[in-house]
Amino acid sequence: MGLTRRPLLVLLGAPAPLPAAVAAVDVSIGPTTLGTHDNGSPPLPARVPALPATTLPSLQSAAARQWQLTLAAALLLASAAHAIPLRTAMPALERPGVPLLWATVPDADRMESNVSLQPETPYRWVIEPGQPFGAQVKVANGARGERAVLTVWDWNRNPVAQQQLSKPCDERVSFEVEGRGTYLLTLDLFAGEECVSRLVRSFSVCPSNLARREAWRTDEFWVGTCAFPGRQHWTNDFGPAKPPGLTEQESRDLDAELAARAGLQIVRPDLPIEWRSGTDPIDFTRADVSLAAWTSRGFRLDLQVGQPPDWAILPQYAGVTDPKWRYPRREGLCRRWLAGLLPRYAKDAAFIELYNEPDNRDFWRGTPEEYIQWAGWAVDEIEKVALDALIAAGGYCLLEPEWTGLFARALVGKLDLIGYHSHGDVTALEANFRAMRATHAAAGYAKPVFVNTEMGYAAWRLDMERHQAATAMQKLLYCWAHQNRGALLYCSRDIGGPRLRPDADWGFVDHFFCPRFAYGALSAFIDTYAGASFERILTEAHPFSAYVFRRDDARIVTAFTTYDGDRAVVVTSDATRAEIVDPMGNHTEAPTPTRVELKTGFYPATAILHGATTTSVE
Repeated sequence: MGLTRRPLLVLLGAPAPLPAAVAAVDVSIGPTTLGTHDNGSPPLPARVPALPATTLPSLQSAAARQWQLTLAAALLLASAAHAIPLRTAMPALERPGVPLLWATVPDADRMESNVSLQPETPYRWVIEPGQPFGAQVKVANGARGERAVLTVWDWNRNPVAQQQLSKPCDERVSFEVEGRGTYLLTLDLFAGEECVSRLVRSFSVCPSNLARREAWRTDEFWVGTCAFPGRQHWTNDFGPAKPPGLTEQESRDLDAELAARAGLQIVRPDLPIEWRSGTDPIDFTRADVSLAAWTSRGFRLDLQVGQPPDWAILPQYAGVTDPKWRYPRREGLCRRWLAGLLPRYAKDAAFIELYNEPDNRDFWRGTPEEYIQWAGWAVDEIEKVALDALIAAGGYCLLEPEWTGLFARALVGKLDLIGYHSHGDVTALEANFRAMRATHAAAGYAKPVFVNTEMGYAAWRLDMERHQAATAMQKLLYCWAHQNRGALLYCSRDIGGPRLRPDADWGFVDHFFCPRFAYGALSAFIDTYAGASFERILTEAHPFSAYVFRRDDARIVTAFTTYDGDRAVVVTSDATRAEIVDPMGNHTEAPTPTRVELKTGFYPATAILHGATTTSVE
């Protein structure tokens, strides 16, 4: 497959003939390697052929010199504007010559200021299908090494295209993507054969799901995210939590915009409320603009309420040396805090959550009885101003299971939803959920309604970003199939700094608002299941799970393995037409609608069976 060249400059009128000095300008696009080419070789450089000298005007004329400069500029621009074609199921490069994604490589974001990879519009890494994606690659003379290699990795971690770059360079690289997809970009600098630094970015091609939010059956299952709009003024070991060039509010807005574009409906934000002392008014300034970034885009809140600042701590805990936010506060100040925030934000809440992980000593270091007392104050204040609000338990995590049981028994009759958390893979979620149901059955709950208010999978290494994406989809399907009221991913944009950092990164977009594979998979999930309802579990015989959903006259069958491997599955039905949907939402017509062969794996494999009334898997 050759590369597509597009003219970037159109000159109107009747130009003079081409000057000889420009006639042989090299417009090679540089050595570009794709997974395959029509002739098995990289595309050859192209040169502008020289015209006969008799047609050339005098180079002494001003017009001729202007023409020479204009055309030379156009050719230089064209040379940097080649397009790399990308499509689904591209074969992997056999010898990419760069470190694989699990390798440890020095992070260019932290140690190399002389390289950059920027989209045409700052921080706009997500585009609609059919649009080319362009980025500017810069490697200055001051950068370490002698050369750079730009590699494109697909959502299965395969290197599928590559561009060799000399140093220095300042080039525009364009990608033409067939269909939908999310691609990881690595820009590796080499000194000899040693990779001395790696810059990591990514982009996604997927349609906006804003309209799909309207079709989503939120009466059956919510899909949302945790977010930190109130922490954009924080810092980390890299620098400010917000990326360079954006204000706090611009960072909040872009985070919310990308989550809305993916089609999410619920957000659990932090609450950056400030209160200097009991004699000062409560300051909602930062909280108001933080939450408005999301509510103005149609999000309903998981309004997770907590306690007033450290100065309100109970006297018996005043001498503790660890962070005081973990300890109980005085009743009067807690009630004033809640009475101030609830009228302001409860109107936008899908539900109100009572604290965060009170059965985790990292979050609650009072006694369990003191938490139960605080929860009683919170319920009182909620009922004063939002009598119809749904109240959820505070994200139990079972780290102190005896405490979880105490809380469950003490709050019988006071809760509408049981909020719980579960990180890790889908088997960990399944174990947590079984324990959560057993705990509440023992506490006397007849028909508890559960909502997962925090579930994540850390992308602690680049190759783990595929695990993060596949696991998120598996866990959404599991929660929905087991009649959870909804599930919130953890999280939208993590505030800990760029990729390749030593601690875990949980976000489905990164520090620079680059979408991870999870963003593309989530967008495809929302698109595919908009308007659908859960129908039945076909099997959960681990390591294999399969479910059926219904949407209009179609059945949606999805299946996955709980290990990182493939399994062939045949879906039989009486469908009149069938489509296979890949992890990024690309549709392929199945040749035999009544017998669809699916290659299931870590990413759920999905078939849409139009007109089907019966389904089974073999």
